[in-house]
Amino acid sequence: MPSHSQPTNIVITIDGLNSFMLGLHGNTTVETPAFDALAASGVSFDFAYSSSYDLSSALKKMFWGSSNQPITATIAGSSKFISDCPIATSQAEIAAFDSVIQAPLKNSQTPASKLSETQAADFFAAATKALQTIEDGDLLWIHFSGLSAIWDAPIAQRQLYQALDDPEPYAQTQPPSFSFNSAEDDPDLLVSVRQACFAQVAVIDRMLGVFFEYLSQHPVEQSSALVVAGSRGYCLGEHNYVGIAQDLYAQSLHIPLLVKRPGDEEDFQNRRSHALVQSSLIGDWITGHHDINDHSSIITDNDSHPLFSKFQNETAVQTAAWKLLRKVDDDGVVSRQLFAKPDDRWEVNDVARRCPQIVEELESLINEAPSA
Repeated sequence: MPSHSQPTNIVITIDGLNSFMLGLHGNTTVETPAFDALAASGVSFDFAYSSSYDLSSALKKMFWGSSNQPITATIAGSSKFISDCPIATSQAEIAAFDSVIQAPLKNSQTPASKLSETQAADFFAAATKALQTIEDGDLLWIHFSGLSAIWDAPIAQRQLYQALDDPEPYAQTQPPSFSFNSAEDDPDLLVSVRQACFAQVAVIDRMLGVFFEYLSQHPVEQSSALVVAGSRGYCLGEHNYVGIAQDLYAQSLHIPLLVKRPGDEEDFQNRRSHALVQSSLIGDWITGHHDINDHSSIITDNDSHPLFSKFQNETAVQTAAWKLLRKVDDDGVVSRQLFAKPDDRWEVNDVARRCPQIVEELESLINEAPSA
């Protein structure tokens, strides 16, 4: 086995978690102390994006990065993957992880009665057991189904986000998925879903905090590079949709990305990076294409490379100033939307007709990009 000259890498990805759901990115409704504490001890990226709203595609980019071989081929020690999502474990097997663990996924028809009975509690307990076997130089990748599989936060937790005149929170365990037209549909429906969604995020944060506490007592903690990220987003009524990512808008792709590297150097703590990055950077850190211990590869506000996202008939290109979304319908008709960045955070103001030259320039980037 190769010498353990690399740090231990612990990566946690959470499906459905977009950046707008966390306090560190401006959400004033949900308290997320575990995420906040991690951000305070490392670096948080304000402009990190998934490569796709399709989970298989998004994870494949993370597992390979910019390389033509999976991350598992380059790490110093062994690699272990654990998830309660069959799609994720299937991709991990393709990426040749040494050990792939399929964690149980509950089939609950009613919300849990207390936090310790939730899917998040069970899953992170299983992740803690997997952590017990990790040694210096190993890779442990933890992928939680998050908001995509089961919403079992207790009703009492959901009611914490219910204002005086609000409707009752969404009480089912099946993640909501439906079209929503703000001009025609009942706004109370959206309010009730948001209450339940925020409760799920709070439960995830709580169980993530328990995992962090256990990690702080683990022998490899001092030499571990810890990465926590979303894999794709969840829409809460934006662009007329509620549910797991279905498009290339920001709610589907803009994800939290937090990094805590080995050591305790002050210039790597409580930093916010405004660099425009894609989640494939995680794979590049692990494979060595970008050194996670090199400040210049993480703490930077430079934007020298546009980001490309693609799935089926949709393609997006984003720079620090603009985002172009191009769609081709079944009849071959092309439509384009242009959004000013970072001001148009929610991507609601299409300025394509007003800025045809910008559209043309970004279109040429899409046509020239080998991965687009």
